[in-house]
Amino acid sequence: MSELAISAPQLQCFSVISDPPRLVPGTAERDWMDFTNQRFAYRCTPLTMANTTGWELLNPTGFWASWTGLNGKDEVILRPDDPRAPMHHVSLGFGHGIITFHPGYLFRTAPGWMTWARGAPNRLKHGIQALDGLVETSWVPFTFTMNWKFTEPGTVYFAKDEPFCFITLVPSLPIESVQPVIRPLADDPKLEREYNIWLSERTKFNIGLAQGDPITLEQKWQKNYLIGKSPSGRTVADQDHRIKRSLKPPASADKLERSEIAEMPAQVTPALEREKPVPAIVMRQAFPSFQSAFGMPPHEPTQLPKIAEPSHARLEKPAKPPRSKKAPSGNGSKTGRAGKAPRSKK
Repeated sequence: MSELAISAPQLQCFSVISDPPRLVPGTAERDWMDFTNQRFAYRCTPLTMANTTGWELLNPTGFWASWTGLNGKDEVILRPDDPRAPMHHVSLGFGHGIITFHPGYLFRTAPGWMTWARGAPNRLKHGIQALDGLVETSWVPFTFTMNWKFTEPGTVYFAKDEPFCFITLVPSLPIESVQPVIRPLADDPKLEREYNIWLSERTKFNIGLAQGDPITLEQKWQKNYLIGKSPSGRTVADQDHRIKRSLKPPASADKLERSEIAEMPAQVTPALEREKPVPAIVMRQAFPSFQSAFGMPPHEPTQLPKIAEPSHARLEKPAKPPRSKKAPSGNGSKTGRAGKAPRSKK
């Protein structure tokens, strides 16, 4: 793991059409969750966190789609609410009951990151299913499509401003180094003790609910995950624990300010300015989840050097000879600081 390097996450959205679909942070609300008894579905923190960990692309035009059940490209019929409304964001190029949406953006991510395109999490749609896709947006110079497949012949409706695609970022390679290990719970006595305490408390709580115990009913639900603490109090969540998430809405590159870089962990900022991947040791300490996920190899330092000192460069491989100031040849693009596209020189 000491060789693992990953850049600070960035997401650039280059519009490829004049009026692309709106891109907004994911929302926690779902219609079916609103209609659950006392809205109990919102008590599930992992559920609402999934709903908000990404951005939604909104359908610009409401339309009906009907599938005959046959596999030809003409076996899906689209009927927009407004016959005059443009439908350039939808096509039927695959057949087999598949509807294709075009996001209208060319997405680019930092090295080491991919874009996961899918339907909005926990958003149900009878008769049709969103198809997930992982795209290497750190290098591709072209767009991708978002596809939905009918699960049975029939008709579905995509409302105006309904999300047709949900994108989130995932590291490209770290998952490949994960070795799942199956062990008896008894191998970890401390964990087994905590689990048994939780199981006992959960059983008592469920019995109390079933019997209408006033104290249990007043609690409504056990909040161990919400508060980040086990029933015994011996196990607590780390500083990465979240019960809500609110992502930043997309902003025009011209309106971004340098001050926004300062909001990132200080360890990441120098690497972002150098436009080089951040060493794994930096990411582990800047984002605690990296430390818990990948561990800290014994030969890596336990503390980062001060950012003001040039010694942070020693955490990386030996520096290459400085680049010439002459612009490189070829058609490759170059990303500026803080994910901005460099301004052209006149």
